[in-house]
Amino acid sequence: MKKISFLSLLFSAFFLVIISCDQKPPKNSRVAQAMRGKALFMEKCVQCHGEDGKGLKLDTLATQPADLTEIMWNRRVKEFPILEIANIIDGRKMAEAHGTRAMPIWGEVFAKEEYLDEKEIKGKMAELIAYLMSIQGS
Repeated sequence: MKKISFLSLLFSAFFLVIISCDQKPPKNSRVAQAMRGKALFMEKCVQCHGEDGKGLKLDTLATQPADLTEIMWNRRVKEFPILEIANIIDGRKMAEAHGTRAMPIWGEVFAKEEYLDEKEIKGKMAELIAYLMSIQGS
């Protein structure tokens, strides 16, 4: 009887280890957020910033896309400037203050074309920023 209990316990432990190795990160973890952000990046940003985020050289643009892997290095900061980058991506406040810009005003795109509310827009920004944080220095 003890032999069967031990074997079933051992099998159960082995099964749990196998399952846990194949699980995705928790839904609201930074890793999961960055994974969703990468998918968003590949959908919306890759055309200008490239798959690696280093920026493509485009003859059609006067201002070339930024290298997004060096945001912290270019600003000489130790912590990722979350609010600054969120404002740049969103673009609605900056566009009013600075006129036209080459990069789409993603806050407007998300609001008017994808019909997202402010909470959903902030969620998309957070995912994209989590991804940008994950590629710093790459």
